[in-house]
Amino acid sequence: MTTTAFAKAMTDVGTPRSETLIVQTFDGRAANPSAQNPLNSYAIWRGFRELGWGYLWEMDTATGVSYPEMADGFPEVLNEENTQFRIKIREGITWSDGVEFTTDDIIFSLDTAFKYRDKLTNVASAVVYIKSYKKIDDYTFEVETVNPSYDLTTRLGVYTWGTPFNWVPKHVFEPLGDEVVTFQNAPAVTLGPYKIKEFDPNGFWQLWELRDDWQNSSWGNLGEPKPKYILYKDFGAEETRALAFVQNQYDVDTFMSPDSIDAAKARNPKVETFSATFPYHDMNDACSYGVYINQQRAPYDMPEVRWALALSLNLSQVGISAMSGQFKAAALPLPDTPITGPIFYDANLEALKNLTIGDGYKPFDTEFSTKLVETLAAQGIDQSLLPTGEAVNEGFGVGWWKHDPAEAEKLLASVGMKKGSDGFYTLPDGSPWMIEFVIPGDWNKVLQRLGFSIADSWRQAGFNVNARQVDNGEFTTVQNTNARNELAINWSNTCVYNANWLGNWNQFRESNIKPADSTDPLSGNYARITDPKVLALVDEGAALPLDDPKFVENGQNIALQIASEMQIINLMNIPTTIPTNSTYWTNFPKQDNFYAAPYTWWSSFKKAVVSIEPTGQ
Repeated sequence: MTTTAFAKAMTDVGTPRSETLIVQTFDGRAANPSAQNPLNSYAIWRGFRELGWGYLWEMDTATGVSYPEMADGFPEVLNEENTQFRIKIREGITWSDGVEFTTDDIIFSLDTAFKYRDKLTNVASAVVYIKSYKKIDDYTFEVETVNPSYDLTTRLGVYTWGTPFNWVPKHVFEPLGDEVVTFQNAPAVTLGPYKIKEFDPNGFWQLWELRDDWQNSSWGNLGEPKPKYILYKDFGAEETRALAFVQNQYDVDTFMSPDSIDAAKARNPKVETFSATFPYHDMNDACSYGVYINQQRAPYDMPEVRWALALSLNLSQVGISAMSGQFKAAALPLPDTPITGPIFYDANLEALKNLTIGDGYKPFDTEFSTKLVETLAAQGIDQSLLPTGEAVNEGFGVGWWKHDPAEAEKLLASVGMKKGSDGFYTLPDGSPWMIEFVIPGDWNKVLQRLGFSIADSWRQAGFNVNARQVDNGEFTTVQNTNARNELAINWSNTCVYNANWLGNWNQFRESNIKPADSTDPLSGNYARITDPKVLALVDEGAALPLDDPKFVENGQNIALQIASEMQIINLMNIPTTIPTNSTYWTNFPKQDNFYAAPYTWWSSFKKAVVSIEPTGQ
């Protein structure tokens, strides 16, 4: 007779399956799993910012409001210029090895960042932002920022996914001296309620174990985490992953394509999407998908060319072909969410409707979502799964640009660009125009499919497009290097989660602009915004309190200006296709239970970790 204990399911890393939450890694296999020093580029997609690091302030991703995590309240402002602050931390927080976390760790982390700023690769955000700092006592320190800082809680804490600068344990790093520059730090001593139990040196998985003293951790005050173990693991190519998912080998996926999700749901009723109705998936990411243009290179320096590309893009067909219609259109350079929609989209809707280009043409299509629903219904989608009334725009967006290749042809003709004998547009001098459009390879199937669909749409309109697939490493290089980038599809570097647009758009500065043919990596402004109007609005807004109506107005004007000049062809909210499997764990964030963003690669994943419940399976 089989005993219960003997029959208990175990994971392939030797932990009870019923006590182990298993998630698919964001980046597949890690090339550098032993790199765990956060002062350098490290293996970030292995749970560090979600489970390992600690933050002074965290973001409630359900509301867009910051709250103290390790800080004991919010900072005290010490001067009228809003550059000097006193910060207190909670007493009793300990590192995973039992040593207390104090301001000595904070001061040491900053000292190290400044001392080795030219050698460490992940400290720039701190050294360019902070002017001076000092310890007051073991739980209090003061900091002075280079410029007025009304967003201190999101600069020294979390705005969306985490923070680019993390604290390190003085007692571990200080004895190393100059070796901190090359220190791998594996396995890392951490601040969160989980500690590293084991990791695969080949980069396929990392296992975290709940600390016995989890109450003393950086976010132990949130409540007891439910899983004893959390395993980040790469289950391979999507086809392999989908089979493992159906077989209950893991609990949360990352960017599985809609058709694979549909197939998985058909085979296992425990597989669930974010919403039970169209468009099924979470659309609340701070970022969006878009086509990023190197406007410093001809012919993309002409707004007529950029607008022609936008009007030649049949987004409805692209979204149906690549995403089975499961997307939310977003015309402004940020997502349209329940938080950002009222702030940015509602304020600019009339301006979008009245926007004119060329000889007075109005490009905005307010009926985009209504027509999309009609098309989906005509293609056989069950009417009961499609939104109606106000829910149409809530689900699919308030509008996008018209699909009008004829108007695009007029715009191109106005700058001397006409179709040649082969049916493709030429450059103003009559020479052939081949567009290089960089898209991800198989490592991101959603963006890959969107990229191919966009290229097809452009070719049908007369653009000769080479959709070039690249691996993750080259994709990053193209994003960061002017000389390598012409057009590329990407998640946006213009991420905005709430009214604090400065958290990301502060990068639109003249100091972040390099020559069009530069081979030096960019240090910001990957969207390559060079518009003087935008730069001036950012500069002015950076000196204003976040709750100043003028600050919010500047953000609204930045969004409209970028869209009006088509400096980014923003496409849609990121359809975060994150299916869950409720065989072992339930109460994941969903549309009707939105207590946190459902992203396992954001630091706010901690809210899910303390909220999910074991099924007893």
